Amino acid sequence: MKRRLILTFLSILSLHMTRASEPQGFPIIADILHTELYDAKRFRDIHKAGFNACMCRCKTPEKMQAALVNAQRHGMKVILYSNLFIDNPNKYIPLVMKHEALWQYYLADEPTMKKWEKLNELQKRIKKVDSNAKCYINLLPNSSKDVLKSIGLNSYPEYLKEFSKIEQPQISYDFYPVQGKTVMGNKWYPMLDDIRNESLRTRKPFWAYILCVPHFIYPMPTLGHLRLQCYVNLAYGAQGILYFSYSTPAPTEQYDFHDGPLLRNGKKGRTYEIVKKMNTELKSVANLFWQSKVTNIKHRKCIDGEVLESHFTKEGKRYTCFVNKSAFKNVTIGIRTDDYLVRICKNLKAESLKTVYTLSAGDILIFREK
Repeated sequence: MKRRLILTFLSILSLHMTRASEPQGFPIIADILHTELYDAKRFRDIHKAGFNACMCRCKTPEKMQAALVNAQRHGMKVILYSNLFIDNPNKYIPLVMKHEALWQYYLADEPTMKKWEKLNELQKRIKKVDSNAKCYINLLPNSSKDVLKSIGLNSYPEYLKEFSKIEQPQISYDFYPVQGKTVMGNKWYPMLDDIRNESLRTRKPFWAYILCVPHFIYPMPTLGHLRLQCYVNLAYGAQGILYFSYSTPAPTEQYDFHDGPLLRNGKKGRTYEIVKKMNTELKSVANLFWQSKVTNIKHRKCIDGEVLESHFTKEGKRYTCFVNKSAFKNVTIGIRTDDYLVRICKNLKAESLKTVYTLSAGDILIFREK
């Protein structure tokens, strides 16, 4: 009886809410794994850490409702996952489809081509129930030859092209380049080239996962690690950043997950303040890249390291940014103090040029043409 009353309440509530579209501004998304922690306090902490959206996995209608209600209290949007609506969209989609906090339905993570037809059909079934539905799929990275074998196609661009045929508002991928004391640029940058090309071909924005929970070969994240992941993706044109994962996953035989921003006991972990600091500057810097157009990307060597050079335009103005490609050490950049350039700080205010800049690990330097 109690369950029936709750379901009735959810159905009535959904009918009286106006569905909102997207987060305000550049999406910064927290991936949350622990459905038992979907309470008001945890969502307040998520919001304070600088997120404007979250990805929630829910096993019951009650958990779906808790995630949506508590996210809405803080102006956040939700990408919702549940086997309930995946198995029976006709029954469970109507319970949430008009909720103001609902943003997208999460369909799958890192699918191979074997799941293509099933996911395409699922997306169509959901849209029959909710004509305004936006669906989310996170794709496999091209991280090794074994990945291409598991995909079942000859190339990574072919994989991206096939999944672009499934109606989604964006392209999403994950790859975590900081491994031990190395940045796996030889895998990361060619993959980003492929993703950017597919984004340009389809005119769909792309999103990128960054890693904030240590495990396996992935070290305890520093601000430099997070900056590198965020700013390289921005420089390539990313229009959304997702964190894996805000909550610390349960350890497995292969992966010893620990010290995420939210621990499994519900307390804040050591990385919470690092993520919060990253998001504080990301929210400002990302506004400049939000709905911009990247026109050219180069990789340049400096005396003491390497930088990524990206040229982009926004609202008729032209910009150039440099990102330190190291997650561990500073790099020095010499700049010609020409009259047509202006330095743009992270708060997006302009300042006069200097001839030499020192970029800390993973950091970004931005200029605008006058």
